[in-house]
Amino acid sequence: MRKQFVQLIALTLAITIVSCSSSDNNDVNEAEPNSDVPVIGEEEVIGEKEVIDGGDNIDNENNDTIIEDEGIKYSSGAIIFEPQVTNSALDLWVVRKPGDPKYYDGGDIKSINNDYLEFTGNTLNSGPPTSPLKFSFECKKTAKYRLVARMYQPLSLDPEEAEDKRNDIYIKLEGDFTSASVFNFSTLNTDNKFFGRGVRQWGGLTSLEAGVDGKKTLSPVFYNLKEGERYTFTISGRAQGCSIDYFVLFDDSLNLRVKQHDDIAVVLPEDFRPD
Repeated sequence: MRKQFVQLIALTLAITIVSCSSSDNNDVNEAEPNSDVPVIGEEEVIGEKEVIDGGDNIDNENNDTIIEDEGIKYSSGAIIFEPQVTNSALDLWVVRKPGDPKYYDGGDIKSINNDYLEFTGNTLNSGPPTSPLKFSFECKKTAKYRLVARMYQPLSLDPEEAEDKRNDIYIKLEGDFTSASVFNFSTLNTDNKFFGRGVRQWGGLTSLEAGVDGKKTLSPVFYNLKEGERYTFTISGRAQGCSIDYFVLFDDSLNLRVKQHDDIAVVLPEDFRPD
């Protein structure tokens, strides 16, 4: 009888321990894979498209999600990417491509991969940072890098619009870098005007406009980047109509020169274009 009583107590304790263990596990939520993260190039996870101002706008829901290295090309001494590879919601950025009446089909070298982004917010002069697009990349070589972009200004001829309209965006860089230009780290780490010329044809964004010692300064953008470090680059719309084909960060020791009005697809090596 005593043996049976001891066995009953042991069985009761075992049931109680299992019950408590199950209850504790129910309080812990295991992380599920994020099936909502859009992946560029996989149709089933890209948001619905809607036509805005004659172009395509990809409406990705996860505006703050960055897919590392998505669409980034690493060439010898350069980091290249099209703005379309962002995982951010395009919002007021519109994809221009053949068949769109506002698509620019001129120039000796057409838009790479037959599309580009045009900003449709604010005014032709300026506005606050709008519709930010983020990009994540890794630096493959420690060096001083210059930033440029291929840009087109869809300026009207009737009435004629001045060449200093529709020609700028905002940029900022985040990560472990130092300034290699006249601008300090804080300036390069916050939204500031990046501008250039591409008057009714492909040209380039080549210079930053920001304050230095209390004076407005226009100068190229240079960063000291470190091998193995990851960086987040953000662009935001500023002037309505400013159109971007692609960005290039290239090693300044290559002694390549890009001037205002230059088409970067022409003056930089062919390998410095997106695939």
